Amino acid sequence: MVEIAAARLHAMELITILNRCHRFRGFVYQHAHFSADKKSIEVAVRPRKGSAAVCSRCHQLAVGYDQLTERRFEFIPFWGFLVFPLYSMVSVRESPGQPAISPCE
Repeated sequence: MVEIAAARLHAMELITILNRCHRFRGFVYQHAHFSADKKSIEVAVRPRKGSAAVCSRCHQLAVGYDQLTERRFEFIPFWGFLVFPLYSMVSVRESPGQPAISPCE
């Protein structure tokens, strides 16, 4: 029980640092943890509540209709550890009949 509380405390501190150093507009850092090999840090990212999806092609607001599998994105190394934000991108409908993959912003 104490280990779980300590892990949450460290994750919260890392998320606080990330929020102060690098904020993603429209996104929220959920939690952070070391990868299975302990050589990198994985940070779960989700869209901010109430934020609209944006098409990655035309950068216009669009309607989301599907969520893809979670991906690892490369990020700035932190204290010698590789950092990978984890995010499930959303498919949006750019215009009728033309689906495009776009992150929610």
